[in-house]
Amino acid sequence: MSKKYTTINWNKIENRVDYSAWSRLNDFIWEPERIPVIKDKKEFLQLDPKVQDIFLKSFSALAFISSMQVKLGNDIVKKDSSTQIEYSVFNALSYLESIANKGYSNVVQNLADPLKINNYMEWAENSDILQDIATLIGDVYLKGSILQKKIVLSFVEMSVYHADYYAPLFIFGDGKLTRTAEIAKLAIRTTSFNAMYPGVKFRAEWDKLSKEEQEDVKVWIDTFVADLDELVEKHINELYSNTNFGDGAKHYFRYTINKNYMNLGFPTPYPDSAESINQTIQRGIIKNAVFEDFFFYQNDNTLIHFKEEN
Repeated sequence: MSKKYTTINWNKIENRVDYSAWSRLNDFIWEPERIPVIKDKKEFLQLDPKVQDIFLKSFSALAFISSMQVKLGNDIVKKDSSTQIEYSVFNALSYLESIANKGYSNVVQNLADPLKINNYMEWAENSDILQDIATLIGDVYLKGSILQKKIVLSFVEMSVYHADYYAPLFIFGDGKLTRTAEIAKLAIRTTSFNAMYPGVKFRAEWDKLSKEEQEDVKVWIDTFVADLDELVEKHINELYSNTNFGDGAKHYFRYTINKNYMNLGFPTPYPDSAESINQTIQRGIIKNAVFEDFFFYQNDNTLIHFKEEN
C-alpha cells in the first residue's frame, strides 16, 4: 500500500477556528430562485436607461468574477488545508460561492430584456479589463504559494466584488429594488465570510514565518494590491463612464481594501479618509444587508475568539 487514506474525524478537533467556521456555514445557505426578483422589474424599468445598463453590467461582472471563484478559488485553496475540517470548510464555501453565482445570473435573467440577457454576459466575458483582472488573480491561484492563494482569495471576496456592488448598493440605499437587494445581502454575507476565514488562516501561518519571510510576504501583498488597484480602477472607469458613480466607486473599493488589510492583520494602506463611505451606500449595506459584523470588519471577530488546540 503506497498511500494510506484517512477519515475526516469530526470528533477530533484539530483547530477550533475551523470548527467555529463550520458551525456558522448553515446560516449562509439560500436559494436564489425563492427570491422573486421579477417583481422588481416594473420599478427597474423606471430607472434611467443608463442606470439600468450599469446595473445589469455590474451583476454580469459579478457573475464573471464569481465564475472564476467557483472554478478555481476555494477549490484551489482547499488543497493546501492544514486540517481536514479546514478542507471541509473551503469545500462548503465553494458551494456557497456557486449559490451566489446563480443569484447574480438570476438578477440579469429577470431584469434584462430577454433578447439582451446573453449580451450582458458576453459583455463581461469580452471585457479586456475584466480578463486582465481574472488573469492576475488566476495566475496566483495556479502558480502562487499557499499564503499567496489565501491572500488573493480574501481580496477577491472582500474587495474586487465591491467595485461592481457600488451602483446596486447605491440604488438599494435609496430603498429601491428591495427583492434584488435581498440577493445582494445574501451574496455579500457569504463573500465577507469567505474573505474572513482565509484571513484568519493566513494570520495563523504568518506567525510562524521568520522576520525576513514576513517582509517578503508583505512586499508581495503590497505589489499585488497595487496591480489590482490599477486594473480595478480601469474597470470602474469602463463600467461607470459618463456617470456620477466613478469617484465614489473608487473610494468605496479602497475602503474595502483597507478592510481586508485589517482582516490580514496589517495597517491600512489608504488614508483615514477612506474609512468613511457615502451615507446612501451605508444604507445599502447596513439597512438592506444586515451583516455589519461581517463586512465592517474588526479584528475582534467571533472566529478568532478560539485558540488552536492541537
